[in-house]
Amino acid sequence: MGKAISLAGMRSFVAVCEAGGVRAAADQIGRTPSAVSMTLKQLEDDVGAPLFEGERRGELSPVGRIVLEEARAMIAHYDRACSTMTTYAANRLGRCDVASVPSVAATLLPRAIARARAEGAAFEIHVRDSDSGAIVEAVENGVVEIGLCVLASRRPQLTFEPLFREPLDFVCPADHPLAKSKRPLTWSRLEGARLIQNGSAAALGLAEIDALAANSKLIASNVTSNLAMVEAGLGVTILPRLCRWKCGYAVSFAPLADPRASRTVGWIAKTGRALQPAARQVVDCIRKQAREAAKEFGYAAL
Repeated sequence: MGKAISLAGMRSFVAVCEAGGVRAAADQIGRTPSAVSMTLKQLEDDVGAPLFEGERRGELSPVGRIVLEEARAMIAHYDRACSTMTTYAANRLGRCDVASVPSVAATLLPRAIARARAEGAAFEIHVRDSDSGAIVEAVENGVVEIGLCVLASRRPQLTFEPLFREPLDFVCPADHPLAKSKRPLTWSRLEGARLIQNGSAAALGLAEIDALAANSKLIASNVTSNLAMVEAGLGVTILPRLCRWKCGYAVSFAPLADPRASRTVGWIAKTGRALQPAARQVVDCIRKQAREAAKEFGYAAL
């Protein structure tokens, strides 16, 4: 078994890194600079290697960069676990921390939460939206209990239950020649299009999308940015169908003829770890909502 490392030491280390120095961190966490310096020295002894390059602590060492990443994840997990325990002691339900891809966070998730509230759920629900990769990392690190996302490859430390299979659509300005197409669009009809790249389309790994992206000069990781750029006439893009709801931009969504242009969205949690009662109820409401909204949103419930 490795040597125990102080949580207080990790908190001080993270504070120094984020504040930009020992003195600033000491002011931030209410300790003296000498006390913070001693805590850092003890942490280095516990880890077994220097965390900074040089005496001025201006640059992290390779070990320090790893420790910072792990310390942030551990602190976030510890704080959430403490909150879950105290909240559960107060109401016997705990709380639900959930991360979701933006399209689901704007459509299915609010309805699922409203359903849970209608069923009498009075527990805290903490929601954050992010991309699938960040959500997987947040669940693995214990920052959130459940995630609503795409799982690109199976991971033994995570369970994945698919909820629905959703098409990705071609998105163009409302006055674009293809906006009024009566038939699903083939890749040949998109040749020469100025594609705005995004993670959802790239994750499909389709050669046709890669070809469209070859000469692309724009990449946007955020759905809102994608839609705003399309509306401004900067190009076209390919986005999950759920993004059309509550979009608020003067753009048109058109289906693609290729059935491979789709993604499977589900919920993930840590393998072998029982969900808190609050999370179980939220997951149950998400399952029901995903089935009931299939026709409305144009996906295939699983």
